Amino acid sequence: MDTATKTGYADVLVGLQYGDEGKARVVDHLAAGYDVIARFNGGANAGHTIATSEGILRLRQVPSGVLHPRVSLYIGSGCVIGLRQLASEIEMLAGQGIDLAGRLTISDRCPVVQPAHFLSDRRDGGRIGTTGNGIGPCYADLAARMRGGERSAFQLCDLMRDESRVFEQMMRLAAQRDDEDIAVLIQEMRQAWQVVRPFVTDNPVALLERVEGGARVLFEGAQSVMLDVVQGAQPWVTSSHTLPSYAYVGGDLPCRYHRKTIGVAKAMVSRVGSGPLPTELGAERSEAYCADAGREGRGRADEAARFDPRALLAQGDAFSTGIAIRMLSNEYGTGTGRPRRVGLLDVAQLQLAIRQFGVDEVYLNKCDSLAVFAQTRDRCIPVVVGSRDGNAMHVMRFPAFDESVIPRDDATPLPPQLETLLEWLADVLGRPLRGIGLGPQRAQMRLFKTQP
Repeated sequence: MDTATKTGYADVLVGLQYGDEGKARVVDHLAAGYDVIARFNGGANAGHTIATSEGILRLRQVPSGVLHPRVSLYIGSGCVIGLRQLASEIEMLAGQGIDLAGRLTISDRCPVVQPAHFLSDRRDGGRIGTTGNGIGPCYADLAARMRGGERSAFQLCDLMRDESRVFEQMMRLAAQRDDEDIAVLIQEMRQAWQVVRPFVTDNPVALLERVEGGARVLFEGAQSVMLDVVQGAQPWVTSSHTLPSYAYVGGDLPCRYHRKTIGVAKAMVSRVGSGPLPTELGAERSEAYCADAGREGRGRADEAARFDPRALLAQGDAFSTGIAIRMLSNEYGTGTGRPRRVGLLDVAQLQLAIRQFGVDEVYLNKCDSLAVFAQTRDRCIPVVVGSRDGNAMHVMRFPAFDESVIPRDDATPLPPQLETLLEWLADVLGRPLRGIGLGPQRAQMRLFKTQP
């Protein structure tokens, strides 16, 4: 077809750091301008949250446009499906009055997470900080294709053809790898499949047909570009491709319909699990502390009981400051509750990600969290802009602002200190800074149009 006459298109939204950038709240903010919100990678390891006036909506597999009734939702073949988690999510939304019938479509080419994958991940995944949802082993078996003379992976289309045979084979595969009784897991998966099945399509061009009819699609990336299975730092990566270009493979749409790439970052960097975090406050000490807390099941409640964040800030050392920032900005894993490792905004890393992955515009969340630096000794916001001799970080410092001057509505101007920092950031990134987050609520996303 002549794409010059097409009216439909697709944009791709990805995280630019190490995950948890607040992608879901940006998707929710933009969703009204699209007809379809589509997922293209990951599975139940992706914890996406949207803060509403009724409370926090936590999603793992359903796309984040769910609160917009006019918007359709699509889960592409690049995603892996945890049947029990997805069924639970569908039922949870139904209980809140959100009916997905006629709105949600799932590709029948999505691989299914098996009991053997859960067991393997929970046994071995802790070494690299996985969520234990079987995502990595599922992707690995899809690539392996065969184990012990039998198929190692199953897709939703296999369940559509012969669910009894597939569940029986899943049980055999699990028995080969683990002694644990998995009959209960299989039974729960059978029940969950009955909930998920009505949403599955065998039409490989379902999304393409929508776009050919003029639909506007927003692909919602899970995790972030720094956690891509190839481009990230092995082995501390996720198991799927997280890059904008993969949206058209895992999202089942020709790349000729691409319009632009949207990057989401946040003003304080964080990371769950092990792996490089160059600007981490507290460095190795912080990484070890968070790893121990994750293994021992300690998180938000434990730190709230043990620490006073303002007293920690008064101490002045990087490790204590990191804990305080985590507490005050709620940096705990959505899916796991684990404490996230916290670091300074790394502008050099953002510049490279924007250039390498073709990002056209940026949204910056958690700008309000920078107010915490008004409680530090020098009352300055430190921003990492590069390194000297490959080791020592080059840090710029901007005047801090008090939490009391953070705007609560669009009519109130930004603190001049924050506006200066944001204008500088847009200039050095070389991309428009389209929006900023000034708090967790939907109404606290604010337009900030700058031309670099």
